[in-house]
Amino acid sequence: MLVDTHPDIIEFIISKMQNPRILRYLIENTKDEQIKQLAQEKLKFTPLTKTESDLYQGIVNYRSMPGLGGFSNAAIREAEQKLATGGTYDVHNPEFLTGANISVCITKDFMNAVENDDVYELRFPDVENYTETEMKAYNEQWHEVGDVRKWEEMGYGVRVYRRIKAKELWNLINICATYSAEPGIFFIDNANEMTNAQSYGDQVVATNPCGKVASFASRKKIG
Repeated sequence: MLVDTHPDIIEFIISKMQNPRILRYLIENTKDEQIKQLAQEKLKFTPLTKTESDLYQGIVNYRSMPGLGGFSNAAIREAEQKLATGGTYDVHNPEFLTGANISVCITKDFMNAVENDDVYELRFPDVENYTETEMKAYNEQWHEVGDVRKWEEMGYGVRVYRRIKAKELWNLINICATYSAEPGIFFIDNANEMTNAQSYGDQVVATNPCGKVASFASRKKIG
């Protein structure tokens, strides 16, 4: 599970996509160059050989003949599609994370950026420039904080890795979630506002991929 501010969130989502049609749709419709590039890298295209082209063309030639040469309409349509695309689309690394689910944490800041059509910052603790003391704090506390906003409030440096139109990232999440059932979506700020764990001084920092089992951290410990 990654939060919507994480610099690797785009690669995280696209790396799990196994449907070539989703990748082709993203390439054709996104305005974000990183999304387009990662989708192109994930998509695999195998051109038809001359023999395959001749075979498909032979099937298509029966289209206007009585009886369709024994082929079904579906077979002829598929042959036409193969000739139109010039090959077969597949994905690289089809076994990547097979059997595992992925999810993303959605914050209110992100949803506000989507609604206002704003640019959104992908950020993470600036560990490359931390002092020895700051790095020690990161190693000991970050896994319990898990929120770059809170981390920044605590006085630690945060690096902006890139800026993206919030709607482009939201569209990526929704397209992939709708047509491949991943990533799962967990509204973490809403969860923290509504959980009774607040009464015990705790907060939700993550869940399992299905959002059924929450992981809590003590606010007192990380505050």
